[in-house]
Amino acid sequence: MKTLLLPILSISLLLAACGSGTPQPAADITAPAVGLNASQSGTSVNLLATATDNVKVTKVEFYRGSTLISTDDSAPYAAIATVSAADNGNVTYTARAFDAAGNVGQGSKTITVSVTPPPATKKLYQGVWSWAIGDLASRAVIDSGVTVFADEFASEGRTIAFGVYANQTELAAEGTGKFGAALMGPVVQAGNLDVGFFLGTDENAGIFFIGQDSDNTLGVFQGKAAFEGTGNIATATNEAGQAVAIALVQVSDTVPTSAAARDGLNMQGKRMAAQALQAAFVSPAQATAKANPALFRAMQQKLQLNR
Repeated sequence: MKTLLLPILSISLLLAACGSGTPQPAADITAPAVGLNASQSGTSVNLLATATDNVKVTKVEFYRGSTLISTDDSAPYAAIATVSAADNGNVTYTARAFDAAGNVGQGSKTITVSVTPPPATKKLYQGVWSWAIGDLASRAVIDSGVTVFADEFASEGRTIAFGVYANQTELAAEGTGKFGAALMGPVVQAGNLDVGFFLGTDENAGIFFIGQDSDNTLGVFQGKAAFEGTGNIATATNEAGQAVAIALVQVSDTVPTSAAARDGLNMQGKRMAAQALQAAFVSPAQATAKANPALFRAMQQKLQLNR
């Protein structure tokens, strides 16, 4: 027995020393090599990545910053990113390539995005207007200030400008003067050019004054668009009261981004509005100026509609 076991034991040791299985391959620790090209075409950025690996690339992910744009799992690895004028400037894109072992390689590309912004769409009568009203009998200036039209709304197929106004007292010391909503356009009927200022901005605000352009179309005063006509200041019961001449002069067709810019435009237009008011005093419409209850009712209805 002892003689027989010895050869068997020697064979087992020999097999163990030589190895009894297939050799295991070394772990894959090589990350893919990545290159990225980016080019803009209009509002699109075309991304094209080259990715190679010692074994195999399984997918490529495309990023803008930390935001994933898309994933491509077969060559050619490509993606499209959308840009707008808000993206103008340097933008960095990154391609990240993965292999089956989980290794990741990446390449980045920074390009200068340039998109022409669309032309701004202007609202009806948009911009800053200086205004003044005066007594038709004495030709004395009653009040003046600034109006900013920045919006519009549709009513019965007609477009009406909407904005806010403040008189000089309010501009000098906020909370002490008149301030509220302003409307201008064909309020009563198509073809009209009416204007109305309110004592507040809510739908129940009373009327400060209303008026109608003398020929229902904007004229030109010292090279600026101008409204010249007549109307009435409202009574405490919101009815037509004192007859007035009205003048508005558009000093800018853009909306100011700050109070300082608005005040600067107001100072520029204050003199022009007063001079335009003097022109309105001698308008032929002065002799026929009278109360227009329909315009009062229409103004109130349109303010309620817009709110």
